[in-house]
Amino acid sequence: MCTRGTLHLLSLALLTVVASTSTGIARNFFPDFTKAPTFAPPENCIPNERTYGVISRCARTIEPGHSFTVYIDTVVGFFRTDARSIEIFVSDHVAEIKTAWERLYPRNDLAFSSRDSSVTPANAPAQWTRCKEYSISVETEKAISGQRVPVVQRTEGLTCAWSVEGAAAGKHNIELFWLEASDEHTPSLGQTPLDSFNAVVRELFASARL
Repeated sequence: MCTRGTLHLLSLALLTVVASTSTGIARNFFPDFTKAPTFAPPENCIPNERTYGVISRCARTIEPGHSFTVYIDTVVGFFRTDARSIEIFVSDHVAEIKTAWERLYPRNDLAFSSRDSSVTPANAPAQWTRCKEYSISVETEKAISGQRVPVVQRTEGLTCAWSVEGAAAGKHNIELFWLEASDEHTPSLGQTPLDSFNAVVRELFASARL
């Protein structure tokens, strides 16, 4: 089973990242992480952060009040190393993401759904790699030109976990990343979601690699 310490680390990491997707706050970094999860930035999404020596965030301003952001982050765990255990680990991670968003937006119109994914990141271990996808939409507010205005954020996420081959005693034996793309727009300014968002997300997820 996961240790309580691992679960606490997961919760804190998620709450930090969900709160900072548009601020560029540094991602998690584990010196003994064995992979370097990354993605191919979508067109016009400018890389602005690197972790493990590879791109971990990009951003695009479509127009004032309308932005598109992609980021990837990591976490480690201690668990039994078999297919069922890794499936549970990924499912628990998705549940933590849902809980984090609900805590951040307790009074907002939030929708969350998740599903198994057919995506397998390039260079993923052949055995015991499991992935899930999730969708989030929320209505909130932000300051634009000194005024608080309603904004709508849609996020699509991919999270994958795998067993660490030859993990040393006392070290983590599971690694996981989550990759998110977010479109945030302001309806009061006549803005609508990015038309190509779904296609961009599919291409983004397919580009994930370790």
